[in-house]
Amino acid sequence: MFDLSWVELLFCGALALIVIGPKDMPQLFRAGGRLLSKGRRLYSDVVGSMHQLEREVDIASGKGPEHENWRNLIPEDLRNLPADFRPGSLTAEDHQRRREAIEQARRDAEAARQAEAERQAQIEAGSSANPTPTDKR
Repeated sequence: MFDLSWVELLFCGALALIVIGPKDMPQLFRAGGRLLSKGRRLYSDVVGSMHQLEREVDIASGKGPEHENWRNLIPEDLRNLPADFRPGSLTAEDHQRRREAIEQARRDAEAARQAEAERQAQIEAGSSANPTPTDKR
């Protein structure tokens, strides 16, 4: 990159040792290491941001995989709005009733999941309590 030979690097090191002094050389190397570390971190952040931007552009244009389509990231109740829906068209009471209906549906779904889990546990407990007899011939 800089096209320096070993002799030239050795000369630069000796000159730095004379100019800076042996007492301050460790501090200089630490500062250089921190600077190099920050530069690498900055570079990786920029590259990561560019990759993220590319993914977002692909998702927005519909070129990404199906599971990364931006419409799939919208919550289910917003995805299935009627065609004539206009934001702000619900009154506060309608909004509250809608929110209560959603919460009730979530509670019903959770109760159904728990009932199914209990039924499965009873089936498993019943099958382990009554083992099938084996033939001993």
